[in-house]
Amino acid sequence: MSLPTLPPRRRLARGLAALALALSPVACGASGSPGAKGPPGAAEGRVAPVDVRDADFSASLYTIVREGTPGAQRTGLLVGVIRRQLAHAAARFNAGQPDRGLASVLGALYLVRPGEGRAEMVDAVGERALAGAIERLSPRGDEGRVRALMELRAVTLPSGSRARAEIDEHLAALDRWMKDTRTGGPLEQLGMEQRASVSRALIDSRPESIQRAAAATAAWIDRAIEFNIEFRQGGNRPERDEAVEAARALESGGASMAALFLRYGDAKGAIEQIDRTSARRVVPPGLYERVKAAAAADDAASWQALAAAFAHHEAQERDAETGISQDLLDGALWGTALEAYRRDPLSQDSATLLSQVMIRFGMSEATPLVVGGALGDRPSPDALGAALGLVLSALAEEASTDDFDAARRTYNAAGPLLVLADRAARGGGGVDPSGARVRALMASLELRAGNLAAALPLLRAATAAEPTVNGLTVLAMAERQAGEPQAALEDVRRALGAPDARSVPLEIIQAHLLAFELHRDAGTPDRAKESLDAALAAALDARQRARDPGAKARVERMLARILDGYGDTKGAGQAYERAFALVTAEPPQLGATMLDAVGRALVRRDLPAARRALKRALEANVDEDDLVYGGLWVLLLERSLGVATDGTAGRALETATNRASWTGKLAAWANGRISDADLVKLAQSVAQRVEAQFYTAMARKVAGDPGADERLRTVSKSPVVDLLEVHLAREMLTTELRPPLPPQREAALTV
Repeated sequence: MSLPTLPPRRRLARGLAALALALSPVACGASGSPGAKGPPGAAEGRVAPVDVRDADFSASLYTIVREGTPGAQRTGLLVGVIRRQLAHAAARFNAGQPDRGLASVLGALYLVRPGEGRAEMVDAVGERALAGAIERLSPRGDEGRVRALMELRAVTLPSGSRARAEIDEHLAALDRWMKDTRTGGPLEQLGMEQRASVSRALIDSRPESIQRAAAATAAWIDRAIEFNIEFRQGGNRPERDEAVEAARALESGGASMAALFLRYGDAKGAIEQIDRTSARRVVPPGLYERVKAAAAADDAASWQALAAAFAHHEAQERDAETGISQDLLDGALWGTALEAYRRDPLSQDSATLLSQVMIRFGMSEATPLVVGGALGDRPSPDALGAALGLVLSALAEEASTDDFDAARRTYNAAGPLLVLADRAARGGGGVDPSGARVRALMASLELRAGNLAAALPLLRAATAAEPTVNGLTVLAMAERQAGEPQAALEDVRRALGAPDARSVPLEIIQAHLLAFELHRDAGTPDRAKESLDAALAAALDARQRARDPGAKARVERMLARILDGYGDTKGAGQAYERAFALVTAEPPQLGATMLDAVGRALVRRDLPAARRALKRALEANVDEDDLVYGGLWVLLLERSLGVATDGTAGRALETATNRASWTGKLAAWANGRISDADLVKLAQSVAQRVEAQFYTAMARKVAGDPGADERLRTVSKSPVVDLLEVHLAREMLTTELRPPLPPQREAALTV
């Protein structure tokens, strides 16, 4: 696992009050339309798909979003972009990131406008992505999108094949389920039909699907208005579910009608449909005027105003029962932001909004090109800083799911922006955030990916431009793992003299501790003691200055590591006790403290201390992943000592054993359900493979295998520098120095 240092029905009264709106009687204004037939994506004619590779994806996606004029060349490129985006979605599902995978599938389909759908857009890899999206949406009861996605899957499967037959069976079962669940009053049934048809139309771009959703929306609004009139005239209290449905139609029906068409950038279609149906009676006046302006002027200003309205509405709190659905709002925001950008690609506001939406839908890779294209050759520092801020947001989004490949594509696309930032820095102009921060974040991702060769030049460039204690300490850690201890020591020396050294006491302590380990490993005990003494002095000073409990607890944890370096096990244990007392009510900090304490106990072979720390975490209900690692270490310690378990480790592991996550697999391995070989095979990332190597090596060590230490040595040299397992392996193999504790001992052991 990574080191801790390195994502009631309160408005019912309002809904019922909406029933008393003074609306005049109107007849149903929406004419029905035939149900959509066939697969959602089968335009006729020949197409020559472009083979869009990962290296080409950012530029190709940028071309698609910037220019929407139909043509054979665009169609071929669109097919290639969607195939590649669906491949990214499939990879995200495969990596155990279903939410990001679903968002990426939706992003691919949102690129399609009416008349552009092609069966060639979904190849065999894309079919797997659609399967993942279906699996994610099915438990939500989202029958509209589930059916559309099933039909898209069916297009990719050979007629008469077993897989195609299974899809047909699923579609038939879905139809039966929809029929059986359409219960309740007339308005409720109309509401269910409206939700399903609109949900479908968000990804089924055929005109007949959109018209069917519009007809369902109009019928739903019509019945709500009639219901309102009946309520006002009769005075009888209505059924609650019917009343809520009426309130939803009256409150959000008009906006839903507009959003349906705006998802596809069709302001004229939205106005035509609103004007000829009773949606005109319930659409918010401000929204209507903005849609009408976009339909008439069709210029950048009108589309920007419309996109801003949806962005503002999305930021507001909405009633879950009566407000416009989040999915429909997302679709409208996408459609309006895209049109605003296409009308004026040089508008920084439009480029920023579109980029934010693209990040949400798993298409971060083009955002540097979108925002960069709006800057010009000599942007202002504020504009350039805003663009780099979006790049940081995009990288952070990919970092949240360890999608290193997407982060690399995004970073590479940001090359021109970094050139501009470097030019500004050379000219003395300040840009916030800076290019150095972007490089530092990308470097941290490469370190997590175990790619030292890529991380080191990024770290060197970032720290040369902006030397900070943390940046230089991370560089030193990377240099050590790369087998360059002297370079690492020089990095630490620079870190201790960095401009921010006075303002980051905890990072100064960390730098001194790293210097201690480097000198210790190099066999220079005098220099090691100097660094350890400096770390102790810095920790005691930081403890006096710390104000909040979290900061104090972090100091105590570092103090425990320092005292362990002196061989003062009693003092280290007392420091951990003080840390626990400080974070009792803060589960995240308590979890980190527990991991430090149990990891130390594993190295020291101190089973009572390990059990005490894990029990504290169990009692505080800390994060399940933290409990799994703590439980693993206690279990390994029990087995290495040949001591019967007291059940503490089992309690920490039991809830995760059946989970599909990586920690679930580790828990299953600990309980004997997964073999060593299978655990190694199940590891998907570099970090997971290093963890698997550590735990299987520890199992061999427990069993008395003389070759286990060599396996642990391999782990200790792993390029994934921020894993606790790497630190633990190194400490287990290190010969202790135990230098004498300086006179500050008494201060170190008291509060």
